[in-house]
Amino acid sequence: MSRNNLIGLSIIVLAAFSISGCGTSQKKVQSEVTGIKTRVETLESRVEGVESKQADVERMTAEQAQALDDLKSVNMPQPNTNISIKPREGARAGRMKDIQQALKNAGYYDGMIDGVKGKVTKRAIKDFQKSNDLKADGVVGRKTWNLLSGYLSAASAVPAYQGGDEAVK
Repeated sequence: MSRNNLIGLSIIVLAAFSISGCGTSQKKVQSEVTGIKTRVETLESRVEGVESKQADVERMTAEQAQALDDLKSVNMPQPNTNISIKPREGARAGRMKDIQQALKNAGYYDGMIDGVKGKVTKRAIKDFQKSNDLKADGVVGRKTWNLLSGYLSAASAVPAYQGGDEAVK
């Protein structure tokens, strides 16, 4: 309850005592007003304490947010592992461009190298697979890519078979 509300309540209580016509003495009314003032002061003190704690929490939150931002901007050295993280955005289009280029070099594709797997690209993949005794499903899996990647550059030799024709997503 705000200070203004408490003061307003005190005035209403005082007015009620004076209007009610009850037989209370002026001394009793004064005592009750003093008690109300004391309660108002106690409540104001508590509100100030809560506001102070809230200000502390807001300050600490701001400091922690700044520390987090500082940590995000630090360039941490990457650990030496044999695991590489490949970008997801645009990775398929780059891969599809390689597939289209290899198909073009192998003589199976005459469309644009645009990274889009349309009807012409899918037909070229199937034709390549049929010619190489692979399952002609239009999906470039491991077996298909092992043979097809050899055509990325004209001088490349056809790579050796490495098993499975699971589709790479």
